[in-house]
Amino acid sequence: MALLGFTLPPDSGEKLTLGVTILLSLMVFLLQLAETMPPTSDAVSIVGTYFACIMIMVAFSVVMTVVVLNYHHRSQDTHEMPNYIKSLFLVWLPKILRMRRYGKYEHKKKSQAGNKIKELELNERCSRSLLANVLDIDDDLRLQNSTSGYLQVSSSEETSTVHTCVSAQRELNSILKELRFITNRMKEEEQANDIVAEWKFAAMVIDRICLIAFSLFAIISSCVCLLQAPHLVA
Repeated sequence: MALLGFTLPPDSGEKLTLGVTILLSLMVFLLQLAETMPPTSDAVSIVGTYFACIMIMVAFSVVMTVVVLNYHHRSQDTHEMPNYIKSLFLVWLPKILRMRRYGKYEHKKKSQAGNKIKELELNERCSRSLLANVLDIDDDLRLQNSTSGYLQVSSSEETSTVHTCVSAQRELNSILKELRFITNRMKEEEQANDIVAEWKFAAMVIDRICLIAFSLFAIISSCVCLLQAPHLVA
């Protein structure tokens, strides 16, 4: 039951509850076992040794569950991932444990993130070129209007045309600023999502390590306790 806690996703909210419930149930069973033991017995029974080993394992599993939840809920605003944690939990241990990140290796994920940034930069360049073309067209229209104004319209009409062109240029400049703001915001959100995904993947790696380590501890402790039985030794 304690080992199944490491297979639960952290977002379910039941990892820590399961570990604490199992620990409390072990305490109840150990108290009942102590009541059934003879009060003058100097030796510890095999069942008592087994319950003690399992209780230690469950207690450490609760501690590691807290560590996993702490890693899972970290973000860019609260924590910064050091380089040794990146190399250990994102590169070396996933290779040893045969874990993949979202169905792809880490270098593919980095290349994909680089491609997204390049696409955003390309979109920004396209938007700049589009606005530049619009401004050039607006300048041409303004020149045509001014020349035709000198030849055909009065001075009052020329002034109104100039004011209209200036207001249109201001609107285009404000649109360009908004596009730059949106592009920068998308880049920041992409970087923040990548950092959160790295912390979550590190939590998954710790979960896998704990599952393997505690499974080995449970198997070894169970075999040792069973081999201490007198009828099996004889």
